[in-house]
Amino acid sequence: MGLAALTVAAALVFWVFDALPFQDLPAHAGLIALRHRLPHSPFEQRFFVLAPSLGPYSLFRFLGDALVQPLGPVGAIRAIATLPVVATPLVVLWARRTLHGDRSTAGGYFAIALGFGFMTVLGFASYLLGIAALLAVLTLWLKLLVAADRGAADAWRWETAIALAAPALFLVHGDAFVVFLGLTAASASSTGQRAARWMRLRALAPAVTLAAWVAWRERASALPVGSAPVPHAGFVAHFQGPFDKLTLIITPTLITRTGLDAIVAVFLWGVLGGAAVATARSLGRPRPVPLGATEDDGAIHARALLVSAVAAFVAFLVLPHSIGWFGFVDGRLVPVVLFLMLLAVRRETLGGGLLGAAFDRGSVAAATVMVAIAFAASWSFQGEAVGWREVLHDVPTGARLLNLPIEPNSRWFTGHPFVHYDKLALAERPLLVSDVWFHQGTGLYPTADNPSLRLPDGYSESDLRSLDWASYRLSDWDYALVRTGVAAVQPAVPARLTLATHRGGWWLFRIEAE
Repeated sequence: MGLAALTVAAALVFWVFDALPFQDLPAHAGLIALRHRLPHSPFEQRFFVLAPSLGPYSLFRFLGDALVQPLGPVGAIRAIATLPVVATPLVVLWARRTLHGDRSTAGGYFAIALGFGFMTVLGFASYLLGIAALLAVLTLWLKLLVAADRGAADAWRWETAIALAAPALFLVHGDAFVVFLGLTAASASSTGQRAARWMRLRALAPAVTLAAWVAWRERASALPVGSAPVPHAGFVAHFQGPFDKLTLIITPTLITRTGLDAIVAVFLWGVLGGAAVATARSLGRPRPVPLGATEDDGAIHARALLVSAVAAFVAFLVLPHSIGWFGFVDGRLVPVVLFLMLLAVRRETLGGGLLGAAFDRGSVAAATVMVAIAFAASWSFQGEAVGWREVLHDVPTGARLLNLPIEPNSRWFTGHPFVHYDKLALAERPLLVSDVWFHQGTGLYPTADNPSLRLPDGYSESDLRSLDWASYRLSDWDYALVRTGVAAVQPAVPARLTLATHRGGWWLFRIEAE
């Protein structure tokens, strides 16, 4: 009952507040509305082509399309953001019961605590749902490995389950699928009858074939009919320094600038790390498991998960921080490491001392603190966002809106919560906004008339820092939306711009024709 109540409270964070502090969610709401309107919107058809295809974001698009009718675009994205918060605790509870016979609720509480992290603030709802799906499919894979060790007659059932579930994971999120492939290799090599285990990798053939087909199609296919080429950032890997890499350790619970959630991250690393070490000590040295052996399944699963956690952590250390436009590459693995350790823990190895109490009661405290922080910060954030609805209301239908958030950050939340607020106007009516993601994930592509193609190379909503008005073709746009701090003075603008509306940190300027 307590876990259910706290899960409901965690879900309400996405529903009870008017202003969303989760960076990409307003953008997704606008894109859901744009896709829904586009077949019947001549104005938007002038600037966009809708060409969805099967791929690693298909589930995300499907959910948006299914939910937009009953809930509206903003309600749809609130519901999608809620899914990981609800699904992950359920998956962890099921996985620990399946792998270890553990019926306690501690795993669910840990999952709630890890449901509010830096990627939550970034609005990575698709990837967070992918983590839940990853843990579920990995659990099936571990059951298959034990069946392979023992030459079980029903191993084909688990193999069939993997053959069906792995392609579904790819359609939830491509990055989660790639992580899963790495974990299958690590876990298959961890112990047991390795030859028999590696043979079962054949169950991944349908998923790998689907992924290869999608990748080939994306690279080889021509542009959608009516669309124009999109300039992309070079496929260049960017590595952070050692200190920046180290700071990512606290991101699984880092949603605010208060420092309280960072303390929770340190606590989780301490408890789950200590529990994983205690479990590893109880297992002893890895040894082959003879065919037909009756060794405890939980021990076999724990060893495979611990090896997988180490492999994921090594990958975190060596991966770049971004590859082209795809960011936070290494940071995505940090919560995965914690979840793998959580699934590996054998509760009986912790005893009834401090570590056992921290695992059982500390999980409840950590989850409660994180939900409370999310509520308190969201309530405070409403004052920072004041005026957004009134200002966006004054952007007329059919306008071309240039978004310039020079101060996109929040006093409370990490990330850049204000960079995509222009998309909330797009969620309500036909508009042209200056930053739409053009790729397979959104299914949207620009036409040659789309002025976004003529934005300066340095244009980045999350890192403008200053306004270089001379670099913009202002004749391409009807309005400019500037975001500053709530108490900031009016920004300097060219003579062609006249102030249309100002509320809080929002400044809407009308761009006069030359």
